[in-house]
Amino acid sequence: MVMDFLVPSTPETKENARAPWRILIVDDDPDVHEVTKIAVSGCRFEDREFELLHALSAAEARDILRRNTDIAVALVDVVMESDTAGLGLVNWIRSELENPFTRLILRTGQPGYAPQADVIMKFDIDGYAEKAELSRTKLITAIVTALRGYKLVTSLEANRQKLKQLNEQFSKIVEQNAVSEFAAAVVDFFEDLVGQPVDCFLCGPEALSDYGYTNRSDIRILAATGIFENMVELPVDLLSDHTVRKSVSQCISDRAAHNSEDGVALPLVTRKGMTGALFIGLPEDRIDELVGTEVVQLFVSNVALGYEKTALLEHIRDLAYVDRATGLSTYSGFVEVFQRHCLNEGPLLVVHADIQRFGVVVDGIGDEKASAVLWRAGQRLSQTFPDALTIARKEKDEFLILLKGGDENKVQDIVARVEEAFQEPITLDDTQITLRMRLGFAPTGSEIREPEQLVRFASIALNDVRQKGLTNHAVFHPMMQEAALERLRLASMLTGATDKTEFFLNFQPIMAASDESIASFETLMRFRTPSGSLLNTARMIEAAEASGLISEIGAWMFKNAFKEFSQFSGLSESVRLNVNLSPRQVQTNRIYKDIEDAASAASLPLDRLVFEVTEGLFINNDQVTLSLLTWLRNKGAKIVIDDFGTGYSSFSYLRKLPVDGIKIDRSFIMNMDQDPDALAVVKSIIAVAKALDLSVTAEGVETVAQRGIMQDLQCDYLQGFLYSRPLSSADLARFIQEVPSQGFQFG
Repeated sequence: MVMDFLVPSTPETKENARAPWRILIVDDDPDVHEVTKIAVSGCRFEDREFELLHALSAAEARDILRRNTDIAVALVDVVMESDTAGLGLVNWIRSELENPFTRLILRTGQPGYAPQADVIMKFDIDGYAEKAELSRTKLITAIVTALRGYKLVTSLEANRQKLKQLNEQFSKIVEQNAVSEFAAAVVDFFEDLVGQPVDCFLCGPEALSDYGYTNRSDIRILAATGIFENMVELPVDLLSDHTVRKSVSQCISDRAAHNSEDGVALPLVTRKGMTGALFIGLPEDRIDELVGTEVVQLFVSNVALGYEKTALLEHIRDLAYVDRATGLSTYSGFVEVFQRHCLNEGPLLVVHADIQRFGVVVDGIGDEKASAVLWRAGQRLSQTFPDALTIARKEKDEFLILLKGGDENKVQDIVARVEEAFQEPITLDDTQITLRMRLGFAPTGSEIREPEQLVRFASIALNDVRQKGLTNHAVFHPMMQEAALERLRLASMLTGATDKTEFFLNFQPIMAASDESIASFETLMRFRTPSGSLLNTARMIEAAEASGLISEIGAWMFKNAFKEFSQFSGLSESVRLNVNLSPRQVQTNRIYKDIEDAASAASLPLDRLVFEVTEGLFINNDQVTLSLLTWLRNKGAKIVIDDFGTGYSSFSYLRKLPVDGIKIDRSFIMNMDQDPDALAVVKSIIAVAKALDLSVTAEGVETVAQRGIMQDLQCDYLQGFLYSRPLSSADLARFIQEVPSQGFQFG
């Protein structure tokens, strides 16, 4: 029999040992048994021999029928130990034994004992004949006809049972949400359906194609049984059996069933264009015999639908839990893993990391290559933390790492692992990019085990690193959250409407130490509420940086400071204006234009400007910072390091940087006349600066004694309350007019 959904073919069939048809002869005459045996000797039907069973009475027949449930045909003598013994046996077979399958042929040697029509109908009798007229040909014809009937009714019943099994079990199979699990359940169930071990496999792509077609290289063996079991996850093209490989390939290519000497390949075609195949290592007629054509058709259709459904669910899950830019987990996936591990009640550690200056990378190499950098950064993190419970991309260039907490993962060890991982540059074509990561840490506590809360705490710690710029990592502390709330409050004051904070400028004189003449003025931003209260400048700058307003505020400062300075009269052309640059401000591309536009509008040459930067800008030797400072120096401006001695404070890097001078932090100046250690530090700073040909400015000079010490140490410039507090433009104009001639002593 050929399945109507298979491609017609005429392969070489293999010899199969088929079970014989079992036929029961029930007659009290031994000669009848012998004659029947001779008559059917050598007969075969559908390549199966006949096996005769013999009973000399109805009672003996009952015993045989009880022990053998696969008797296809029973030839029953009507009259045996009684006139109705044969009919009684038939009634017992159908009613008590409840056997509707064995086909029944009644025989009698005595005319007049033929059963009534209602009896034939009631007991589903297939034939009746007198022994005298039942020739060999008629006997064989009757048996073959009965065998066809037996095959039909048993096939229908088998199909009914298989369909029932299919209906009961397939709903469980399609509950699988992973393609691999679904495929494994399919091949296992098919073995159950066949009722014996079978060599088979299911192959296809592991996920939905984004482009609506299936690439042959994506087709893999998803699950298998028997001789194919060790081929799971391998591409179909690597199948060692050429015949099977060709059959499956043809099946998938044509999207039609393909028959070969090794078995049958059935196509799995979905509405979404996924194409796969189920290969069964049995001849088609054997599959039909064991399972049934209709059942196989329905099975394959259901597998295709379940395959599509499972792949779609897995695709949706991937969209939700797999980040396409890096191959890492998404934030949703991170939260799910976190919640699962929280049930174990062990300590956990959340690490929030970002790539420093990644915006500059994007500007430099473009979005496409920057995406490749993100991918490789994610892979390096995966390789660096194989012990991570999960690693996720949060957004843009930010990553989340979930680790077991406690002594197993110490903060300093994690920092060291990350630094080592990114020592080697990432190479794209002929471009090498060195990445530096910043890290914020948040451990779980006795009461803090919610993923969103821990991620927020790690983010606050990371923002603290961004704000201060003094190190590349920080561990969350509640005070950081308070500071963040304060920055938010202050930022809202900067962006308010009717109650918007007012900006204005003060200027503090910087004097030449040698003759106490005016050398420069430092511009200082001031912030005032509508009610007239002054706000803390450092905290307002932090708030501006955190809220992204620092560029606008910086542009305002350049414009107004340059304008006011250019309008001061009575100043020598050598007097300069000092302007502070914040770390965040330096990283913006617009700063070049803001400075040039402000200087041009004020007709102020850049060689009359001094830009003050903090030591933290130089920790990572960032190229963006160095490029800006080099550009400013090339334009004639000077660069000095502000608050020197409180930050990184490494003398070795001074000679490598594009700077012209340093400003010693006021904390050393204020204590040096009473603290020998502070004085020793000041002496060392000045000595090294002089050796490197850098100018030195002393901040916080408030007494005559401090001035005297700095003059003796040949400090270049002095700044502090001894000379003047920060002044408004109007007050500064008076200060300029009142400064005595050279040689006058302040204080």
